Amino acid sequence: MGKRADIQVSATTGLVHFNGGGTNYLVQTPTGVLYFVYIDALSDVTWKKSSDGGFTWTTPVNVFSGTATALSVWYDRWSNISAGLIHCAYTESATDDTLYRTINTESSDALSTQTVIFAGASTLAGGCLSICRAVGGNVYCATMIDAGTEGGFFRLPNANVPNGAWDAARTTVFEAVTQDQVILTPGFAADTQDIMAFFWDASANEISRKIYDDSANSWAETSIATSMTDQAAATSFPHFAAAVDITNSRSLLVAWSAVDTLNADLRCWHITEGAITEVTNVVLNSTDDQGLCGICLDTLTGYWWVYYGGISSGGETYLTSINVYCKCSTDTGTTWGAETKLTILAADITWLATVPCVLFRLPDPPPVLWHNDTLDDELRINLSLSQPAARLRIGL
Repeated sequence: MGKRADIQVSATTGLVHFNGGGTNYLVQTPTGVLYFVYIDALSDVTWKKSSDGGFTWTTPVNVFSGTATALSVWYDRWSNISAGLIHCAYTESATDDTLYRTINTESSDALSTQTVIFAGASTLAGGCLSICRAVGGNVYCATMIDAGTEGGFFRLPNANVPNGAWDAARTTVFEAVTQDQVILTPGFAADTQDIMAFFWDASANEISRKIYDDSANSWAETSIATSMTDQAAATSFPHFAAAVDITNSRSLLVAWSAVDTLNADLRCWHITEGAITEVTNVVLNSTDDQGLCGICLDTLTGYWWVYYGGISSGGETYLTSINVYCKCSTDTGTTWGAETKLTILAADITWLATVPCVLFRLPDPPPVLWHNDTLDDELRINLSLSQPAARLRIGL
């Protein structure tokens, strides 16, 4: 694996960066530039980029000034769209709205006009937020700005991207909603505007696949797994994560069956509109003190990389002093390699994310971002000190 480094990307404010349950990722363009959108120490939505694999980062650029409470991002190429928009959805607690803006990575990082997805009344704890773009171009957002009383599911038609108006609320993806979590991903059905949602029902302890039929404005639900005990995003997040496998027209999903619990499993599936296929557990029968997860598909090698917090053999203390670890599968989840420690020092790590789709050669393992409550409340990235010898591009 070679030597690794933990590099500070930015300061932040407490748990604000993630406690709204927003699905956030590290974006990599086909030329290898990394973009990271985050909630900074002023509670503003901000982005930085790196042209050297994450070693150095540009000065921050403001997307939104205010009091942001949740953030979610999506990148066009994760939906097999040959364009460079990073779609940003964020909630804020002044006017209590969910807002939208894009960063055009292929046009001098131009920012679109800010538009309103959902106009709310009171932002409270216990929300969630996810945004994605369908293969056909529509943008969708599932937003809940509190513990269940305000929010919904919304659509921005392709013709209105990125500066136009969002449609009125569509049929909701939410059910019991209190502390429920949602990950939106594109679908690959004949109707290219259909999408999928991975829905974690906190009251039922169940994760399901929901398929959204855009033309009918309806959802169809199938259970993925029961006995899945969630943890509130305000404690740590995320404990399930997804990546899109465009080549095979499916999504990859990982999820902990429980957090910081003896005999918990880090489970893994590949999922289409027609099939839910569980593969080998990434972690089987944890010895406690584990949680958090992210998944990265290296589109150049076909490898699956899964990241998580806490060592499987015990000896670390969750939410006090853990490291970030990873495992790799070179055979689409049939087997997993050895558990590999990535971070340099154990810390109070309460959030992590990675590049869901590698589009330009990165060292193995690809970088992972994480939130460190121990060292001055900051966002850090762990990466290899050895850059790859070959620079390959993928034609996306």
